[in-house]
Amino acid sequence: MFANYLDKPLQKTATSGNGEAVELNGVRVVTAYVIGNGAVSAGAVQLEQSHSKDYTGAWAAIGAATTVVANGVVATSIGPVALKAIRARITTPVTGGTVTVHVVAS
Repeated sequence: MFANYLDKPLQKTATSGNGEAVELNGVRVVTAYVIGNGAVSAGAVQLEQSHSKDYTGAWAAIGAATTVVANGVVATSIGPVALKAIRARITTPVTGGTVTVHVVAS
């Protein structure tokens, strides 16, 4: 593994919420996998960044929100970047199923 390698879930079979925020610690390339579980009929996830994973204010959006696809995966890659912390906030509640968001970064 690389010294600054991250492989973590940001949302786990969720329908709403901010999910888990993680520190990126100097990674340069980030890929987020938005995974629709079941017959999802609505839902969107917004990747967001902040200076701290513990920040409680409004986070900054990274690109546009990703629509959750029924029984499918949408991958979003960004880089090279210098991000401190990342999270995946569900901006449109997921209906008909759930969403899992997994981030891989190095």
